[in-house]
Amino acid sequence: MESLATAILDQSATAFGYAEGLVKDVTPQMFARKPEGKSGIIDTNHPAFCFGHLAIYPARICQLAGIEDHGIAAPEGYEELFAAGKECRDDPDGSIYPAKDEIMSAFFDGYKAAFAKIGGLSDAHLAAHHGLDSDFGKRFHSRAAVVNFMVGPHNFMHIGQISAWRRCMGLGPVF
Repeated sequence: MESLATAILDQSATAFGYAEGLVKDVTPQMFARKPEGKSGIIDTNHPAFCFGHLAIYPARICQLAGIEDHGIAAPEGYEELFAAGKECRDDPDGSIYPAKDEIMSAFFDGYKAAFAKIGGLSDAHLAAHHGLDSDFGKRFHSRAAVVNFMVGPHNFMHIGQISAWRRCMGLGPVF
């Protein structure tokens, strides 16, 4: 594996170890619940929403990396539930969001598949421009930079929300 792919994947491993720790003691019944405070429900994202949202990105990350025919797709219905801008809703009876095991499998399996593809990319391929002509794309000068953002800071932003949610739910820190 070349150095850019190694750098991307090494830091990703940290995020995924942390993700596993954050949900290991979260019951399926509380996975899609918003915490309750003194004045009512706290409007924060719960693990179902955060991990469901992140599970829609492995295919997009492969596209950003310039991988054609990657064979990865977001699970059916996830875009409608978890796309950027969608509202995270409290789900006390488990009727809105998929079950914890399904979401976590979609998250981990999708990223493992994407990481296997990224690991085979050359430094020259990752150093090439990503081809995005959007405001988002203008922030990054290469495939490596945009992919690194998506698997590092983007994931950590959402995984960090779960850390705060845990405290609101009385679970405490992971480490």
